Amino acid sequence: MDEDAESRVSSTRSYDRRGHLDWLRKLPDSLLCQVFLNLPTKDVVKTSVLSSTWGNIWRSVPGLDLGYGDFPEYNAFVSFVDSFLGFNSESRLQNFKLNYQYLRLKYEWKWTELDNANVTRWINTVIKRKVEHLHLSDVTFSNPESVSLPCVKVMYLDMVKFANDLAFEMLISGCPVLESLTIKRSACDNVDYLRVCSQSLLSFTLVGHCNEDMVKEQVVAIDAPRLEDLKLYCHETASFIIKNPASLVKMDIDIMFNLSSEQKFDPNDLPKRNMIRNFLLGISGVKEMEISSHTLEVIYNYSRCERLPVFRNLSSLHADFDDYRWEMLPGFSKTPGEEPISILPGPQCNLPALEFVDILKPMVEKETELKLMSYFLEKSTILKKLTLRLGDFRGNEESALLKKLLTIPRLSSSCQVVVL
Repeated sequence: MDEDAESRVSSTRSYDRRGHLDWLRKLPDSLLCQVFLNLPTKDVVKTSVLSSTWGNIWRSVPGLDLGYGDFPEYNAFVSFVDSFLGFNSESRLQNFKLNYQYLRLKYEWKWTELDNANVTRWINTVIKRKVEHLHLSDVTFSNPESVSLPCVKVMYLDMVKFANDLAFEMLISGCPVLESLTIKRSACDNVDYLRVCSQSLLSFTLVGHCNEDMVKEQVVAIDAPRLEDLKLYCHETASFIIKNPASLVKMDIDIMFNLSSEQKFDPNDLPKRNMIRNFLLGISGVKEMEISSHTLEVIYNYSRCERLPVFRNLSSLHADFDDYRWEMLPGFSKTPGEEPISILPGPQCNLPALEFVDILKPMVEKETELKLMSYFLEKSTILKKLTLRLGDFRGNEESALLKKLLTIPRLSSSCQVVVL
């Protein structure tokens, strides 16, 4: 083998062993910091042993992703956060993620005034550094005199507690450029009337707690005129109020309005009926919707005593039926003036806007399932795709279903049926 060939083989072997690391080492520090921004801070610190030039680069990463569990004891945790926020104190900080959950789970720790002072100091520091993404877990907000987070665009609140309703409201209203808000609630977050009032919010996700023994009825009120994407996963919230819903495009809902098998929908409960009516009217302009069987059942029960609104713009519907009761699916799209309808018996009108249908868990032994598919295929004028998710179907069952589907006429010539 000539010297050039040996050199090429040697280089190839070297790249196989160190290629990826060598490639990273050649990146400029500014780009490395953006790469490391996607890692937990403890992992970023570990990279300092991989290269002599990376010894202190973790200090320049414009974000902190830290939990108490990353440290052997509390004082070391506090000291590290203070030190990190002191580095490059004049530079902009993109992300700040703080997790106290480890304390609560391992030591049955309770929030103290010292914790409150530390978190308040850190938040004040990241505000000065123009933080854009704020992620807090298992912290407590006392009753502030004022709140100002002028640069925060993304906020994630996980099991965060507040002094009262007002403290939460002040936090949200203190974020004038907030675009994305995610809340995972605690059963003891001290917020009974959760009011989200924002002129800038585009996306909101709310995940409820699992405490079924709540005595107080909780209310969620949303006033966000630019809101486009709304996700609600909370069975225990009794009332939802949506103001200025005209911009809503996408909805994903799994809610029960605090109803259950023990506390069923009562047609004589006029305040509850009015609230559900206003909620459905508020979301009736959406184009894409995912809806759970729990929510469908509430809507179905409501539809037996009141007319449903017309979902004129609905182009994509994803409905989940845990108990295979297709008859719970109300008519989300019908011509104005018709009575409320359900899939069975099918309406005489067409569906002018529906483009995508995703059906989970069909059952071949029930005629209602084929009638459901026939309804969508025969009534949807611009349907592009109907997806069936067969789950545990195998062999002959799947073949029989496909044969039946082929016999169903399609109003839309471009409709594609996909079986998964």
